[in-house]
Amino acid sequence: MIALFGMLFAAVTLAGCGNSATAVQPKTKVETGVFISSGDCAGVQKLTIDQCGQVIDRAVALHRSRAPSYNSLSACAAAEGPDRCAKGVDGKYQPNIQAFLVTFGQPPSALPLYATSDGSLAFKGLDKQKFGLNDDGSHFSESAEALAHENARMAKKG
Repeated sequence: MIALFGMLFAAVTLAGCGNSATAVQPKTKVETGVFISSGDCAGVQKLTIDQCGQVIDRAVALHRSRAPSYNSLSACAAAEGPDRCAKGVDGKYQPNIQAFLVTFGQPPSALPLYATSDGSLAFKGLDKQKFGLNDDGSHFSESAEALAHENARMAKKG
């Protein structure tokens, strides 16, 4: 009888494992925005202009170290689109940063964004992931939205 009681107690105890009361709560989605400058970022009043400048500076450093690099302007333009490349201090060409994806987490962060070449109303990240105007999630500043429209117009024209 004691053995049976012990087995029932163990079964009831184990049945409680995975109970919704002990389940891990899903993380709250951190707000993001697409901006073209630190002033543009600070305009939404989630970070100060200094905080925006600091995260954007880190995004520029990330761009310098991880963005695609080309030996010639023509090779860069062929891959990134016309008028979308600049020569770095090392003599190589990289795509121009068009905007920044700022994450308003703790700590805040930013990633460089580049023009897409397919005519979409979007920017692409270092990993080629698109961040579009019509996607749910990121807020686009008016300036970033206007630039996305201009990029799409140029891609369709070219």
